[in-house]
Amino acid sequence: MIIVWVACGRIVGAERPEPVVLTVFWRMMWRIFQYRPWRSARLAWMVTLGVLLAGVPLFVCMPPWNDVTLHDMVVRSILRGGVLYRDIFDTNLPGIDWAMAAIRATCGWSYEVLRIADLLVIGASLLALSGWIRASGGTEASVAWFVAAAVLFYLFTSEFNHVQRDPWMFLPAVVAARGRLWRCQRGLTASPAARWGGAILEGFVWGLAVWVKPHALVVAFAVWWASVGLRRRVESPPRLAGEFVALVGGGLLAGGPGVAWLIATGAWPYFLDIFLHWNPSYLADSGPLGYRFVTVFNCFRPWSLLHFAALPLALMTLAEAVVGPVLRRPVLLDWNDPQPELRPARVLLAVLYLSWMFQAVCIQKAFDYVHIPLTFLGMAILAGHRWCFGFAYLVWFLVVALVLLAADASCRVRAVVQAINPSSSFVKLEKYPLFDGEVMQLWPRCWREGGSPELRDKIGHYTDIHCGTRWQELTAVAEFLRTLEPPLGPGELNCWHDSTHPLYLLLDLEPATRYMHYGTAFGIRSKRELIADAVRHSRQRYVVSDLVRVTLDRHAPYDPNAWRAGDPLPVWLPPSERAKFPWNQPVVFRCGRYVVHRIDPSRPLGVIRVPPWHDLDRLAELGPDE
Repeated sequence: MIIVWVACGRIVGAERPEPVVLTVFWRMMWRIFQYRPWRSARLAWMVTLGVLLAGVPLFVCMPPWNDVTLHDMVVRSILRGGVLYRDIFDTNLPGIDWAMAAIRATCGWSYEVLRIADLLVIGASLLALSGWIRASGGTEASVAWFVAAAVLFYLFTSEFNHVQRDPWMFLPAVVAARGRLWRCQRGLTASPAARWGGAILEGFVWGLAVWVKPHALVVAFAVWWASVGLRRRVESPPRLAGEFVALVGGGLLAGGPGVAWLIATGAWPYFLDIFLHWNPSYLADSGPLGYRFVTVFNCFRPWSLLHFAALPLALMTLAEAVVGPVLRRPVLLDWNDPQPELRPARVLLAVLYLSWMFQAVCIQKAFDYVHIPLTFLGMAILAGHRWCFGFAYLVWFLVVALVLLAADASCRVRAVVQAINPSSSFVKLEKYPLFDGEVMQLWPRCWREGGSPELRDKIGHYTDIHCGTRWQELTAVAEFLRTLEPPLGPGELNCWHDSTHPLYLLLDLEPATRYMHYGTAFGIRSKRELIADAVRHSRQRYVVSDLVRVTLDRHAPYDPNAWRAGDPLPVWLPPSERAKFPWNQPVVFRCGRYVVHRIDPSRPLGVIRVPPWHDLDRLAELGPDE
């Protein structure tokens, strides 16, 4: 508030704020305080509508992440009659590929369409959570501010988090968990057909979630076990056991057709090979447990700070559910509501949140998109306890925007901001995209151009890192490759680094090998020679590489001093690396960070590998075979 007050004084051109400005400011703050906007559901829905209008066009035009292009390659192979896992290597279950195949077959190959589908998936999840919040005792205002916060959060996350498996797994998971809540609240009054049919349907929906990602099994078991604890005093053990059998049967109903499809298409043996011989090594490299836990609280600053409140609230809710009935009185939390369905709703929501956190931290890698559903659940925990936290975030973004605006206009203010800007990974004074003029001026162009290469480069968050694509530069590479004579055929192009994958789709070409994420695949030590052998025996004529993947300085390829006449590679690329594939092959074209190599049959391919990320600062020290 003081910052706004000072800004008001500077607006009127005074060294100190004039008394009239001070008076107007405090009267305005007092009126806002009397109005209590955080309790206004109408204001929250207005904010939601405004953010959707401002953010959706920008969201739809953001670039796809390399995981999305990988899934698109799988989808294209499936729709053309290819064999999953044999033709395109993937370490994941095929649930998201089946869903994307349905979208591509009916709506075409536009990434704008795919992003709209992503918004529909997220919107359906938020709708299901909103009903759960009401059942937990949330007010109309807390529900409305929950939706506003979720929209403010998701629309402006990076492209790394969109059209990903964890957020898509979240929709069937939360729908199935809502079915479990219904059984806890109304199971006794339901007819036998509704009880058993509902249990089978719930198991089927859980099965759909498992096909997207098997980690849903952990959450499903935790939610079921919590429901048993809530119902064991009013339901007989045989009935609970029978319901569990029906639940498992529903899951098998979802799993059976998928397994039959894998067998019928010939993908089953390759599926088993990947999940038995590749994935254990891939999952073993997940990083220290402590690092993964801390990531929960800092991956989406400042949004992840809400876990500091949501986690203790969820734990206290669970403790109250265990201890409260024994002592016959509230111990840690007062439920604040006489309705009998309040307790199971809050308990199951807490269990859903805690079990999701468990599998995200203990089983998965610390990728941002893993924490998207967890962030939504943390928001739901707070909203269920009637916290209108979305308003606080909105005020925070407004205040930071004013501060940074003042810093842009005044050297003095800029110095102060730089001095107080926290170095913590949990929070930092950063301009929110909605209040960033450079971002919002692209809004009209989104309606006119859609996801053009230029707009993708401007709107994307991670276009300048090794796994993010520079779309204008890659489009220039695609134009060059179209001019080759004879034209490239199936298997004659090898996109060596992650950011170059879209070339397969832009040029409608089959890859040289089944491997897409070479860097990830080469991380599995026992399989490195197998991958290198596949490259040696491929039909590749040209290879496209990304210089950003071999340096820790993402701006190095654009430094004019990095290039000298007659040398097609930057001076900072050490001789030992130049002797390795693909850098030892002739360079025929370069645009920015992307290099096109022609495979020379007279030159040996040499060492074939992608250097581990932790070795990039010592490439010059690596030997000829490392």
